[in-house]
Amino acid sequence: MESGARDRAVRAAGAVAVILLALLPGLLAALPLAFNGAQQTLSALGRAEMPEGTSPSLGWGIAMLAAAALPFVAAPAALAVGRARRLPWLRSARICARTTFGCGLFACLVAMVSAAV
Repeated sequence: MESGARDRAVRAAGAVAVILLALLPGLLAALPLAFNGAQQTLSALGRAEMPEGTSPSLGWGIAMLAAAALPFVAAPAALAVGRARRLPWLRSARICARTTFGCGLFACLVAMVSAAV
């Protein structure tokens, strides 16, 4: 009986670790996206200055800020949807990790594109 509880605890800890690892791409992309998105947005609103030769864009700034937040919003949302559909906890955690990883990769892609703009 005790071994079954220990096995479930180990699997739950592994699922949490996988979710945290899936957040790494989002963490890597969050800093440049948040900084550049805030700079674009504030410059478009007239509150900050852009480097010479660049033009501010309110839409692009908001898109970068949204991409920075996406993995961190998707993780709890995916867990909530999985639990609302009455999926087992481990399956919900796997779906959450995949969704979070995909959103993190998308955020990395947006960060790479924003560096070229």
